[in-house]
Amino acid sequence: MATTSQQALDAEKLFDEINFSYKVAFRDNPTLQKVFQEALEDPGNARASILDVGCGTGGPVSSTLVAAGHDVTDIDVWQVMNGLCGKNIREKFLKADTTTFEPEKRFDAIFAIFSLLQMPYRTVYSTIFKFASWLKPGGTLILGTVPSDDLVVDKRLLDTSGEFIDGIDVRFMDDMIKCTFGTPNGWKRLVEAVGFEIMRMEHSSFKAKVPASYSQQHLFLTCMLGAKNSLMGPYPLPSTYCLPFMLSDEAWRPFQERLTRFEFEAVMKAVEDNVEILDVGSGYGDLPKAIAQKLGKSYAIEPNPDRMQVIENRNTDLGVQIKQGRAEALPYSDDSFDAVVAMWILHYVSDVEKALEEMVRVANRKAANARIVIVRGAPDNELVNLINNICAPIAALDAKENYVSHQGFLLTTATRIFSKNGFGDISLERVHAHCNFPETDFTLRCSKAAEILSEFWYRDHPRLEQMRTALLPALEKHFEDSPFKIGDQAVMLVAKPTPSLDLVTV
Repeated sequence: MATTSQQALDAEKLFDEINFSYKVAFRDNPTLQKVFQEALEDPGNARASILDVGCGTGGPVSSTLVAAGHDVTDIDVWQVMNGLCGKNIREKFLKADTTTFEPEKRFDAIFAIFSLLQMPYRTVYSTIFKFASWLKPGGTLILGTVPSDDLVVDKRLLDTSGEFIDGIDVRFMDDMIKCTFGTPNGWKRLVEAVGFEIMRMEHSSFKAKVPASYSQQHLFLTCMLGAKNSLMGPYPLPSTYCLPFMLSDEAWRPFQERLTRFEFEAVMKAVEDNVEILDVGSGYGDLPKAIAQKLGKSYAIEPNPDRMQVIENRNTDLGVQIKQGRAEALPYSDDSFDAVVAMWILHYVSDVEKALEEMVRVANRKAANARIVIVRGAPDNELVNLINNICAPIAALDAKENYVSHQGFLLTTATRIFSKNGFGDISLERVHAHCNFPETDFTLRCSKAAEILSEFWYRDHPRLEQMRTALLPALEKHFEDSPFKIGDQAVMLVAKPTPSLDLVTV
């Protein structure tokens, strides 16, 4: 079982204790064998590179795959399994948690057979997106799970979508464990939201050998990674973006003080060879300050006069050249910079396409290291999803406007605008960040998180208190699994000039 960091020790202890009985109980599963057979019969899968997530003792998944001649990498959190799987299968075994695992290569196929059950739903959601980034284009994902429609009697336990139930206590062999279950349609919608195409779905009943009374309903999905980039999801994309959010310094400052940001270092790495760099929407000026410390100069645009003053006061002698202006009308001539950066600003602009076109206009495509760098939220960004799922519907009660901030829509729009204007060499990279809530008192921690999240985009909204109250149950559940932080996962898009001999000068 591959699970979350908080749950890993409990899962490891449980399965170390039952590993032998588990292997006996689940070794003869005819539907699982059928799924294997269909996957192995694919002529494109000869000597495939395969990741087995939650490999256990190595059987039946890894043992079947190795016997068929495939190159198998096994990951699991079980300590006992480390020795057993290596001994039984003699393949590469890594004691790893999917939330922190970073593979050294991409795989032709990923098998996750009953290994997502003990994860909270938000981690299941994130893990499926990660699976897409771990696969080669056109790669195969095979999921095995227990569907909720055969287990859940009280439909009130389902989430707002009616498709998943998160963290319910169920009997697993002779133990009670917390599990997350989804309906077949819920799983279908989830994998399609990531960009997978479902090739086959198998729904079957299974009776374990031990204990004799133990039986389960099983659901197996065989999915192919399509042409859609998972980091631009979830799919389907909306046809338009929501209204711009109001930027409040009073709401931003307490949030910013709690941030642990790694996208900052990623951006600095992305522009390490550039010399004329513009930061659009500089906030308190951390990025232009770091650039100026390295190059002796940098350029910053900030619409907020109070923030402009902060930047000027902090960077008097560093060479930061700051102007007041908007992203939709940058006060610079064409081709002024070899790099333009915009971190987390597109949801504040009134015209997203115009802002992106302005970035293209001031970026010099003919510069040797020309690039535009955008940072947006990842599709599994926990903070954005909490606000979208809980606050946005409340905000929409008084208007017919869309308040859901779809980060993938912004990345897709940026890709389209950049490619149309000669910056078509696009790459996307996942970057980690999180917001810290170190309060030792659980009630205070949840209350403070509800305050910060609700005010982040809705500080002056008339239903602010309703949002804050609605956030509390979700935050209590979140902090049970991830005690002191909320993920602010990001995607960094780097757009370079479309390769062409007549564009780049020496």
